[in-house]
Amino acid sequence: MLASKVPIQAEVTLKPNEICVVLENGKVVGSVSQQHMEVNPQVGMIGKLFGKQNPQRSFMFCFTGPHQIMVQVRGHSNQGDEINCLVSMKVEITRESAPRLLTFPAKGVVSVHASDIAKELTSIVQSKTISFLKEMNSEGMRTIEVNEDLCFHLKSELRSSFDEYGLQHRGIHVIWSTTVAEQKLQNEKDLERIALSKEADSDRQELELNHLIQTEQRKHEINARLALVGVQAQHKAELEHELLKIENEGNLTFAQWVQNNKLAQAQNDANREEKLKDAQLDLEVSKLNSDKQRFEQTANLEAKEHKKRRAMEMFEQVQAKKQERMKIDAEQERERLDQHAKASENTIAVLEKIASTATDPMVQMEALKQLAELRKADVSGQKDAYKD
Repeated sequence: MLASKVPIQAEVTLKPNEICVVLENGKVVGSVSQQHMEVNPQVGMIGKLFGKQNPQRSFMFCFTGPHQIMVQVRGHSNQGDEINCLVSMKVEITRESAPRLLTFPAKGVVSVHASDIAKELTSIVQSKTISFLKEMNSEGMRTIEVNEDLCFHLKSELRSSFDEYGLQHRGIHVIWSTTVAEQKLQNEKDLERIALSKEADSDRQELELNHLIQTEQRKHEINARLALVGVQAQHKAELEHELLKIENEGNLTFAQWVQNNKLAQAQNDANREEKLKDAQLDLEVSKLNSDKQRFEQTANLEAKEHKKRRAMEMFEQVQAKKQERMKIDAEQERERLDQHAKASENTIAVLEKIASTATDPMVQMEALKQLAELRKADVSGQKDAYKD
């Protein structure tokens, strides 16, 4: 939708399943969902004074889905058996991947439907399906195991194609009934025709047909799985019970269906509000817990700092007392050495006098011997005293 077709300063409210991609001058500037927004704002007076102009905008609106894309595959196996099945793919569109859908408007397609995407995927789905089934016979290709392997194979092969168009894979199912495939394709065409019509009751018919298609889809899927080879009796009974349940559900009137949808939406809104309140309460509790932890950490740090300062003060006091005690010990040792030195000097003087004045050689020798021993003792005492 070009900006020229949008009223100036138009406002829209996007639901959770609606996405709006905004382009300015041919470039994507953003994609939003679930909010109230002004889609076509104008440059203010101040901006115009500075030479600013309104950019050339365009808007793309899309639904998240899930959307159902159906491709009919026809061909023959190497054994000559006919391959005729309907590949049904469920995809979704996210806010991040929605801008990739611009490949369709770039080709001139203004309104994109599931059939447009199906046309783009038809060739690759047909080629990958036929290449997977070409070596099997008609009975083998309809077994549950083969169908599950085929769905997984198609999921792997179509990943790049889905990414190219901004699609998210949600499921693949294969239907082997020819009449069912033709009926589903016809229902899909009728749904697109009603969506394009401008009649007053087109919306109601679209909802009714969409509900009918979904109900028929579930019914035919169960019928197709019942028709596969090798289904056990218990499994068959469960599927038949589910089929009967679906048929009973299909008898509900359209008014009841709309009422159920409104009730479910109200319940979802109530649950969402309750979850928001719980989240806000959890946030407040986490804030209080963080404040409490911060206060406790602050108190612990202050206590540790106080203990550290106290330990340093006690260490300094111990060191000061130790220095004082060492100083006293040194003074006492010095006094003792002085006294010992004086005594030694007196003794030495007496021995020298005896050695110099004695006439007896034995006395002189004994005096000199005592003098040598005394000198030796003084030297050893001084060395031990200052060893530390």
